[in-house]
Amino acid sequence: MADGGSYTGHFKHGLEHGKGVYSYASGEKYDGLWKLGKKNGKGVTTWASGNKYVGHYKQGLRHGKGVHSDANGNKYVGL
Repeated sequence: MADGGSYTGHFKHGLEHGKGVYSYASGEKYDGLWKLGKKNGKGVTTWASGNKYVGHYKQGLRHGKGVHSDANGNKYVGL
């Protein structure tokens, strides 16, 4: 991978597609659904800092309902 990360999961036309996990070199990790190389559908992103987002993505961006929590336990629930 160009960023030094690794992907485990399904592919379509050489792109991440379906269920998969991408671990970035920065320590960030995304576990969820993909559509032609972009986060799309329900997924969980965790960061090395301990922050976490659980929710939906559309075309690689957060979209719809989701919960972002930080390492201190603070939570933001939004649409």
